Amino acid sequence: IIGDALIGQALSIELQARGVNAHCSEQLPEKQNACVYLGGLREVTDDAQAIAINREAFAVARHLAPRLESGRGLFVTVQDTGGSFGMSNMDGRRAWLSGLPALVKTAALEWPLASLKAIDLETAGHDPKTLATLIANELLEGGGEVEIMLTASGERKTLRSVAEPFIPGKSVILAGDVVLVSGGARGVTAACVAEWARDCKARFVLLGRTPLSNEPACCVGVTDEAGLKRVLLEQARKQGHLPTPAELLSRVREVQGGREIRSTLAAIEAAGAMARYDAVNVADNNALQVLLADVHKHWGPVSAVVHAAGVLADKRIAEKTDAMFNQVFDTKVQGLRALLTATQNEPLKLLAVFSSVSARCGNTGQADYAMANEVLAKVMWAESRRRPGLVAKSFGWGPWEAGMVTPHLRERFGALGVPMIPLSDGARMFADEMSAAQSEQVELVLGGEPRPEALLFEGASARIQTLEISVARQSHAYLEGHAIHGQPVLPLVLAAEWFSRAARSFRPGLHLVALHEVKVLKGIRLGGFENGGNRFLIEATPV
Repeated sequence: IIGDALIGQALSIELQARGVNAHCSEQLPEKQNACVYLGGLREVTDDAQAIAINREAFAVARHLAPRLESGRGLFVTVQDTGGSFGMSNMDGRRAWLSGLPALVKTAALEWPLASLKAIDLETAGHDPKTLATLIANELLEGGGEVEIMLTASGERKTLRSVAEPFIPGKSVILAGDVVLVSGGARGVTAACVAEWARDCKARFVLLGRTPLSNEPACCVGVTDEAGLKRVLLEQARKQGHLPTPAELLSRVREVQGGREIRSTLAAIEAAGAMARYDAVNVADNNALQVLLADVHKHWGPVSAVVHAAGVLADKRIAEKTDAMFNQVFDTKVQGLRALLTATQNEPLKLLAVFSSVSARCGNTGQADYAMANEVLAKVMWAESRRRPGLVAKSFGWGPWEAGMVTPHLRERFGALGVPMIPLSDGARMFADEMSAAQSEQVELVLGGEPRPEALLFEGASARIQTLEISVARQSHAYLEGHAIHGQPVLPLVLAAEWFSRAARSFRPGLHLVALHEVKVLKGIRLGGFENGGNRFLIEATPV
């Protein structure tokens, strides 16, 4: 148990009293295969402290990964984001630590034999002993759901996705309003913005990493990559320089990127709107301030921010370096933080982020990406409460046909029944949502049902959901009367409840109708009922 000394000590004492070999420590011992991480319960005084908890939790998961990838173990995170995973009233700063459940859900896909759980515990001023009891109850007596909310009133809840129809509304962004878009000049975001421009006729400031320079004359009229490599190599040789293959490819990508940016600008203007492009690091506060001063000078105040910038560096948790994590996580999270700081005095009417279905379900190799997108989604909830009248949206996109999807992945998605999002359809979905009437719908998943099995991960069919349950007088005193010759025995109805609980953890959105082929082969005597308890392991696999 690590992450919070006071609650950790209380939890270790509580678990030891129930027969669990638990210890509180400042850091994980070597070769540890089980950890309850309580860092999400710590007080935070600013956004930076909250963000740091995500990095700390990832480091813990990476420490466990070599043993949990192929063996049994446990990883549980506990946080306080209102007992609602950030969707109800709480200190807005805590929204920035909300990436922990996405880490756990990704770990659940990468570690099929391990026990994983993310708990959101509303502390509400309770003392450490009371909180420790609540956590211990969930660990030892709770169900197999990966995400669990424990509220101050004692309710135990989980999350499920609900399909909602689209209801058209009136856009809050009007012709001439200034919209700041990070990562909006290329790819799927560019298509979304161009489609939206047809509706709102706003003025778009597109931010990107690619410097926009004049295209070399030798490239004019050359459209294929091989042709661009040939003419650029010839030009370099004439200038007395022989580029490396990597340098040549980088130059080709620069030309292609410039073309895509210019095409996006032209598409927006063709839609009757206005656009400009600025090469700015979205996480650079000073650069953003300079940019906004220029935008104010020429176009006026900013009415909307859309944060869509993002990068990928896919590796499993055990293989992901700090540099990889920081690149992916900071582009999303520090980028949003910088944008919010830069626009804190702007009259914002709309705030939107491009998230991913990976934030809802996790995804193999994308712990950092899933965590970052989960933080973005929860910050949108916090901003919607902090700024009355602001329309805040988090778009958890499913897989795009225009994205980085190989034929093999496309076939795998098809086998799982996961629809790909055509570029034109997705762009229209985005434009529609920008004027939707359901302003209270902050967190959305677009493109398909966000089922865990809808994401690609190795060994999906071999995933084992494990429940470990202790039965003793302290926890099951009512079984004293369920005895044969004075010896308590396990009731069939209790075992059936455990079976159904394990099965429901795979499908939390469904209701159990019946159990079939349940047989009592032999009675189970509870020999440890008075002394330490009996431990039972229930395993469930999807079919």
